[in-house]
Amino acid sequence: MSTLNDFMWEWNLENGDIWCSEGYAARVGVPEEPVPSSGAYWHSRIHPDDQMWVSESLYEALQKQPTTWEATYRFLKADGTYVVVKDHAHLFRKAGTVVRLLGTSTVQNEALSRSTQFYSAAFDQVPLGMIVTDANGRIVRANASFQQLSGYTAAELQQVSYRQLIDAADWPIYNARLQSLQTSLSTQLENRLRQNNGQILWVKQTLTLIPAMGYYFTTVEDITHEHLQRQQRERLLTLIENSSELMVIAAMDDHLLYINQAGRELVGIPADAPIVHRKVSDFYWQDQYAFVRETILPELLEKGHWKGEFRIRHFQTGMVIPVFANGIRIDDPDTGQPIARGFTLRDMRPEQLARQTILESERHFRNLVIQAPVAIGLLKGRKMVIETANEFMLEVWGKTESIVGKPLLSALPELAGQGFIELLQDVYDTGNPFYGNEILAQIIRNNRLEARYYNFVYAPVRQSDGTITGVMIVANDVSDQVRAKKEVQFSEERFRSFVLGSPTPIVIYTGKELRIETVNQAMLDTWHRDSSLVGKTFREAFPELDPQNFYQLLEQVYVTGKTYTAQEDRVDLLIDGEFRTFYFNFTYKALRDARGATYGIINTATDVTAQVNARQQLEETEQNLRDAIELAELGTWSRNLNTGKISCSSRIQQWYGFTEPETDVEAFMAAVHPEDRHQVLDLISQAVVFRKSDHYSAEYRVVHLQTGEERIVQSQGKVTCDPQGKPYLLSGTSRDVTSQKQAALGLERLVSQRTQELQQANELLQRSNRELEQYAYVASHDLQEPLRKIRMFSGIIREMNDLPERAQNPLAKVIHSSERMTLLIRDLLEFSRLLKVDRILTSTDLNTIVQNVITDFELAIQEKSATVEVGTLPTVNAESLQMNQLFYNLLSNALKFTKEGVPPRIIITCERLLPQDVQAYALPEGAYYDIRVQDNGIGFSENYKEQIFEVFKRLHTREVYPGSGIGLALCRKIVQNHGGLLYAESEEGQGSTFHIILPEAFRSASVSF
Repeated sequence: MSTLNDFMWEWNLENGDIWCSEGYAARVGVPEEPVPSSGAYWHSRIHPDDQMWVSESLYEALQKQPTTWEATYRFLKADGTYVVVKDHAHLFRKAGTVVRLLGTSTVQNEALSRSTQFYSAAFDQVPLGMIVTDANGRIVRANASFQQLSGYTAAELQQVSYRQLIDAADWPIYNARLQSLQTSLSTQLENRLRQNNGQILWVKQTLTLIPAMGYYFTTVEDITHEHLQRQQRERLLTLIENSSELMVIAAMDDHLLYINQAGRELVGIPADAPIVHRKVSDFYWQDQYAFVRETILPELLEKGHWKGEFRIRHFQTGMVIPVFANGIRIDDPDTGQPIARGFTLRDMRPEQLARQTILESERHFRNLVIQAPVAIGLLKGRKMVIETANEFMLEVWGKTESIVGKPLLSALPELAGQGFIELLQDVYDTGNPFYGNEILAQIIRNNRLEARYYNFVYAPVRQSDGTITGVMIVANDVSDQVRAKKEVQFSEERFRSFVLGSPTPIVIYTGKELRIETVNQAMLDTWHRDSSLVGKTFREAFPELDPQNFYQLLEQVYVTGKTYTAQEDRVDLLIDGEFRTFYFNFTYKALRDARGATYGIINTATDVTAQVNARQQLEETEQNLRDAIELAELGTWSRNLNTGKISCSSRIQQWYGFTEPETDVEAFMAAVHPEDRHQVLDLISQAVVFRKSDHYSAEYRVVHLQTGEERIVQSQGKVTCDPQGKPYLLSGTSRDVTSQKQAALGLERLVSQRTQELQQANELLQRSNRELEQYAYVASHDLQEPLRKIRMFSGIIREMNDLPERAQNPLAKVIHSSERMTLLIRDLLEFSRLLKVDRILTSTDLNTIVQNVITDFELAIQEKSATVEVGTLPTVNAESLQMNQLFYNLLSNALKFTKEGVPPRIIITCERLLPQDVQAYALPEGAYYDIRVQDNGIGFSENYKEQIFEVFKRLHTREVYPGSGIGLALCRKIVQNHGGLLYAESEEGQGSTFHIILPEAFRSASVSF
């Protein structure tokens, strides 16, 4: 029986419905809306801090095998307040799965609820971080302080394990303390906690086990600040203990409270010796007592600090130890009253030894300065007081030792305004040395202001602690060198101006690497380069010249010093990516310094490319002329019209029978055939005397003066006149044409004979053509008529009803044979017509021809589902009927020779042949088209690419592919009649391509063969 504080409920897990008794409304109030019956609504009424653990507890009961489930949690009433509810339920299973929960909820009394709320509020509001974790470390509840400490919200904390917030390095100690709670209820530890933003805090934790619930209650306190202070104290103590200086703390009554290890070692107190009975006064000698009482202690008490030099003693040896002491007064932080004194003592012995060493070094340095072979001076302070100056420096300044101890500006007032004082003060202020090179200074020497040049260094002088006390000057008078250098520079500039302004191409290379130092514009123009070459080595500027031996020549001149001169040397320069050939006259001459050593090379050059090319062309022309004369078997001669002397070549001597290369007119005319002399003299007079023409041309016979051999020569000559227009020279060539004349006579006889033979052949051809015409007539009329009757009567017989079955097969063969014979006669007739067809060619549009043929094959194309693709075709000069026959035969074959099951595809294209393609086909010059008829049929082997164009040649039986075997022969004959070519390309099983090569404008008057 339930109490008044109880109400019953049932949760059906199969459909999710929840039923509650009337006590639900009495204990938690009736909400404004109807009471929902879903588990989600019930879960939303549980306090947010209890939702996760209640859900986990219920989920664990559903997954495991308990028969009951209990939980105590806070539940939201209708008025917005929470009551504490204790649930007790029985679990009912079906096939091992919980399907229903039946339970009671007991609402705690008001006093207990208020107490729970009080403790809950206290848990949430306490300024100390608190969390409750389960046995697995999952955070069941965390108060606001811990949420603020960790940077996580309550919901986020319920999703993580507390162990995840602890730094991984502290996991071992945390796990160990959790284990210790098995024997004790509480433990403490310090560890690092990682906040949500990644920062690390040091925290102090107190862990308490709650055995009844199996939970852990943990308080978490932020001790990061205290931890850092503790670390600082530990570091400070470590620093003091490891300090190299004595550190001591004494009470106000003078008793020693602390001394570090360095202090023990300094005064000789063993490390394990107690210091409780020692006093500070034990550290110093009795003669120091008054100084301590009257000076150190009063100032320490009054001001809180004191520092100065002091002497202490070694407890074991009694040795006096000079120290530098720093003392402070230590006050109570609460009362402000002095409670102790602290001292830091630094052993002064190393410093005293260092000071002594420095003094010795300074004395040694001064001696070096005085005796140094260069000018050295030492200035002290910012006023640059002359502390030391050796003899060379005094000579530079033009002064005596009387200036030592004076400021530099007082000793040398002429330096004012020249910048030297400012440079010295800058070195003194910054510590950065200054290096002057060939700097001009105006200095009074021998009562006269002189301009001198110096190389000098201003270097800061430092003490051991780095403090700058002065500036050291090291100087060297370089006036003579500067003047000499300026003269050299002036000379070089003058030479450079000469080089740059010279119209002659000049370049100067320096160093062993032959670097281009100076080059004038004339040389850059010669090289076809710009000024970017300056600074580059010869090899970098002209890599293309490396294999041309110029670099080796330059190296040889640099090493030996011997001048190299070249005349018309060839140079191949790379210009705009292409090699161009030039010819130069150039000189490589070594440049020497004052010691006679080679430091560079001067290169002068003249571009003589035009002259060399002209001379080479002239030589080539002369040689070509000589070769031509020799190849043409010409003889040369010249006649001086003033002296009458004739000069002739060896071939003229041989023809005329002259013994010398020079003869006179009488001897020359004696060799001319008597019948031709008058003609020759007349033609010469017309060219020389009457000036009808500047040229002389004659053909005459020559009789050898020695052997009497006769030959026919043709002579060509030209008259040359002096500046006044008077002829003074007749020169020319002669050619032996005896064999040509004889050959011409023989050719005339041969032409006559061949003409007669051609007339006879023409008569035979005409007779043959007449016979072919007669054959065509017979084939057209006499042969076709009997075949027509055979086919007609055979058809009648085949239609007879009483025809015996055994006669049908022979009759079919007769009909088939007669049809084949008819086709053969028709094709032969067409072929014979091509042999002589006197028809006029016309402009024929092949597009129209092909479209007409496609129309003829429209039914066959549809039956075979074929596609025909036709490109743009040209208009040619042709006989249209023959073009129709040509494309009809080709398309017929393409539709006939197809692959089984593959729809035929025929493609007709055209392209214009290039001139080189026309030459490759060995065709006459002109415009040609390559028309291609391509199919996807059965194709044929390349071995048969010529056989298919022969009459009656077939690659397949008539039973498989019907036809006469003349079609392609007709096609080739048609193309040949139009001055073209027909050939095929094919591969067995891969289709064929027929190439029709036709001229655009075939000019034959008739198409015939």
